[in-house]
This record gives sequence, C-alpha cells and structure tokens, in this order.
Amino acid sequence: QRLFFALAVCGDPDVLFLDEPTVGMDVESRRRFLASLGDFAAAGKTIVLTTHYLEEADRLARRVVVIDHGRVVADAPPAEIKARVAARRIRFRAVRPADPALLEGLPVRRVAEADGQVTLLTSEPEAVLATLFGRGVALADLEVGGATLEEALLTLTGRPEPKR
Repeated sequence: QRLFFALAVCGDPDVLFLDEPTVGMDVESRRRFLASLGDFAAAGKTIVLTTHYLEEADRLARRVVVIDHGRVVADAPPAEIKARVAARRIRFRAVRPADPALLEGLPVRRVAEADGQVTLLTSEPEAVLATLFGRGVALADLEVGGATLEEALLTLTGRPEPKR
C-alpha cells in the first residue's frame, strides 16, 4: 500500500483517489500513512477516499458523502453529520450479566452488547442513567459521549444494529 501511495503522489497530483488504502496495514504503518495523507491535504491537495473505516473518515475528512442504495443521504463535514443524530452514546461494562428487562421503558434508540460491553444510544442520557442506577444496575467503565460517525450513519440509513 505504501508503494502504491508513493507512486500515486510522485507526480505531485492535485487530486488523489484512494480506495480502502489502509486495508491490511499494521498499526504503525497505518498511522504513518494517515499522517502522510494529512500532510498531502495540508499542502492544498484533494483526496477522495472510499473507506469502511469510519474512524479514519471522521479523523481525516473535511467532508463526508454518504450514499445509501444509490442515493446521497448526507454530504457534510463529519461533525455536522454526527450532530444530525440528536443522541448521546452511553457505554459501560455490566458488572453482572445485563437483564434485558432492565432496559424496558427507557428512551433508548439503539442497544448493542458485545463481550460484556453495553452501548446505548439515547437523547436522554441523564434520565437513562438515573433509571439504571435506580434499578440497581451495577456499571463499570462508564462513558458518555456524542454519537460516533458510524452510529450517525446507521441512524441516517435506518440500518439496525447487528445482533451479537
């Protein structure tokens, strides 16, 4: 991948088209490559990047275009796309296996659970947490933050969270 990138930029192009450029890279190579892309863009060059690694798109892109079934559903900076999802992400590790009944009646849009880690998407994080604490749910490693680009795209495209 690094060789292809070197060949692509050796002619000092104004626009660079990259399709899934970091697939198969180790962590250090990926970091160096992404830094090189940042330098390329900082020099006033344009990069058109197709990727399924949304954390890369969120970090690198000034503009993200989301195409769903051939239709553009979003065309904006990543922060603006994430802001369209009026929700916050609550992530925690359940000290005991979570009883699904504990989430009943909560204003939660999306629930995902993997390896004891529970992620909830809600527009009312304070109310959800107060209710969970009131129901005696023991939480560890609690994080509350904005929706990720992936969560925003899933919401915009109407895709359900995959069952785990």
